[in-house]
Amino acid sequence: MKVLAIDTSSFPASVAVAEDNVILGEAVIRNKRKHSQNIMVMTERLFADLGLDISGIDVFAVTIGPGSFTGLRIGIATVRAFAQVNGKKCVGINTLEGLAYNLAGSGAVVVPMLDARSDEVFAAAYTFMGTEMIEIQPPQVMRISECIEEFGTEGVIYTGDGALKNAETIKECGGTIAPCSHSEVRASAVAALAMERAEAGEAVEYGSIRPLYLRKSQAEREYERRQNIKNG
Repeated sequence: MKVLAIDTSSFPASVAVAEDNVILGEAVIRNKRKHSQNIMVMTERLFADLGLDISGIDVFAVTIGPGSFTGLRIGIATVRAFAQVNGKKCVGINTLEGLAYNLAGSGAVVVPMLDARSDEVFAAAYTFMGTEMIEIQPPQVMRISECIEEFGTEGVIYTGDGALKNAETIKECGGTIAPCSHSEVRASAVAALAMERAEAGEAVEYGSIRPLYLRKSQAEREYERRQNIKNG
């Protein structure tokens, strides 16, 4: 089974191809260009380097959120288009699951955190039995102090840009932070997790892939704030 995975949920963009539990190739880029400008070029170059054709992909995978509203829409739209044109199925991966999967087999409770701005993070908690992921706490919006109080520090690894941004606070509490190599969502981890789920029969039609938004966009929140002021 060949899987193409795409992640555009945050600032870096990545794309990977996996086959039968082997990562054939991965491309990761972090620059100021928009994901809409990067992702197709990255995918085309990766296929050219691997000597593959997209028609040979069996399953398409994508991170569905939480994350950047615009980034999620770009990744999901791209994967939907690929799957529709090629008549294949998709697997949507919770972004925090994809991030936590970088630390599968660590034996720790993994708390992935994505920066949600306004002194908040998107966070969840997982543990593993081998590579099987077990959800302890579903994704939610939390303050960093709430995360540390909820999950503690003993036997816990914090990961993600939310953890790196709040590294000083976490370390002051005795917490452990994953290295930068494991603190970004990687398409290779998304591909590996998606392959497990596709083999378990969890792949779906492209139209079933929907973004996971844990809160309203900044524009929506600002509009509601103005309306509340206007209405007194």
